[in-house]
Amino acid sequence: MTAIAAPPPNAASKARGGALDALRFVAALFVVVFHFGDSAPIPLQAMHGFLGRGYLATDFFLILSGFVLAKAYGAAVASRKVSLGRFWMKRFARCYPTHIITLAMLVVMVLTAGYLGFSATNEGRFDLAGLPAQIFLLHAFGIGGGHWNVPSWTISTLLICYAFFPTLWRAMLRINSAWVSLALGLVILLGANALSHALLGQPQYNLHFQWCMFRAAPLFLVGLTLARAVQTGRWTANLARAVGFGGGAVLLTNAVLLGPDTINVLAICAVIMGCGASPVTKPIPGAEWGAKVSFCLFMVHTITGAIWFDVIEPLAARLHPAIESVAWEAWAMWLGALVFTLIGSDLYNRFIDEPIQKRIARKWFARPAVSARPDPRPAAEQSA
Repeated sequence: MTAIAAPPPNAASKARGGALDALRFVAALFVVVFHFGDSAPIPLQAMHGFLGRGYLATDFFLILSGFVLAKAYGAAVASRKVSLGRFWMKRFARCYPTHIITLAMLVVMVLTAGYLGFSATNEGRFDLAGLPAQIFLLHAFGIGGGHWNVPSWTISTLLICYAFFPTLWRAMLRINSAWVSLALGLVILLGANALSHALLGQPQYNLHFQWCMFRAAPLFLVGLTLARAVQTGRWTANLARAVGFGGGAVLLTNAVLLGPDTINVLAICAVIMGCGASPVTKPIPGAEWGAKVSFCLFMVHTITGAIWFDVIEPLAARLHPAIESVAWEAWAMWLGALVFTLIGSDLYNRFIDEPIQKRIARKWFARPAVSARPDPRPAAEQSA
């Protein structure tokens, strides 16, 4: 999320329900479609090449994490009202409980399925030897890869980025020009990609798990530069809409033409900047719900996908053998995985993630009420 984590619960309600909230949900759903794509009756990537570029949605979350964090915590960090330890612990508490609960559920599910005779379609995916790396979030250090719950690698990298956020943002505050901020972001983006090609022979936007820190950190930094550009620029509502819609048009056109990912990422930056600079005058219906569910959607679709494709779909095929041979039924079955995932993510958010976050906030981060000190001055005598 993290890259895909929801904004802090104390964010002003009037800032919720905007375009960024809606885009967060769309990007999370695109990640799910990307990961489920090979299980479709016709692999989605074979239908159009862009459907095999779901990694761009993760890049969107990485950039958005830096952008949103700067907007939500930038002022407090700049004034040193929040300590590094408290800030990092709040981000850790936001991400890690969901990660570890999801992982525990996945382990129980895999062990139970194995006991009942079910086997995963992805042989070797759920190897117990890979659990320690997942538990301790060692992905960012190139240890353990992305087995078990694949999306958890973003938490591993972003927690490290969060540790450096206060220092990085205070450095960004020295820049007082939107153009300089944008130029710096462009240098970081293009420089990281060129370095990745030169050293690793791969584009920076889709590096393997052992290089995930090198993938995430530059994109997080770019998010900070975009936030500073919005903060220092003279943005009007019309300009913000033009940048946002213009970036969206470029992204869609480049997606249809299967253009280079650098153009896609630059267009994503424009969309984030335009949406972030636009005031939320009227909430988009369902956008606030989508933003809340998106983190759970991103994190738990490994569980719902495994249940659907390894248990429900085989059982349905046994009960109705023709389901895989009839095109519309096969596609309906595949679409059912998306519906099942949306419902599961909503339930997870309502009954697991939100209650845990509220309890953590009350127990760890609630500031004690400060009682008013008695006035030491003697009370004035009332006149007769």
